Amino acid sequence: MAESSLFILLAGIVVIGVFYLFDIHWIDPRIVVGFLALLLIPGFYAAIKSGPFVPSVRKRHKNMIELAKMTDKDVVYDLGCGDGRLVFSASKVAKKAIGYELSIPLVLYGKLLSLFRPRSSIRFGNIWSQDYSEATVIFCYLLPKAMKQFYQEVWPTLTPGTRVVSNAFAIKDLKPTAEDEEGKVYLYVR
Repeated sequence: MAESSLFILLAGIVVIGVFYLFDIHWIDPRIVVGFLALLLIPGFYAAIKSGPFVPSVRKRHKNMIELAKMTDKDVVYDLGCGDGRLVFSASKVAKKAIGYELSIPLVLYGKLLSLFRPRSSIRFGNIWSQDYSEATVIFCYLLPKAMKQFYQEVWPTLTPGTRVVSNAFAIKDLKPTAEDEEGKVYLYVR
């Protein structure tokens, strides 16, 4: 939520500055700032439905990647990828890494960064309506209710052998195949 507020603040300052510098009077800058605020609605929906953007520390990313035991043949998906950091880390090893996010400011930021990172892609999309049939590794950092939904809706559609690595929240109805030494990252194999 903080990234969304920062996006509106910065975009609003830029819009009002441009209107002031170029003496634009034909449109009210409040309308433009209001439009920018509307862009935040999908991100708020995602924060409520699956979890807000909370960046993980690098050590946690490293633990997730190590637990997944990725190779250059893996196709990785990050559900609710935020700013794409984990996607970019995974793309250094995997065949390709794809992140789905609903927060428009985060998608734009991630798409900008992905221009410089081959084999990675940040996509605007609802994680609950995607096809993960080609996935060999799925990363999740979802709230407990969303993890339950993942287990009920996505888990049955995964190809046997797909590795699911969850950050912080376990799938309650499933015993993890492995955990990191802190007990904060869980690996499940379909």
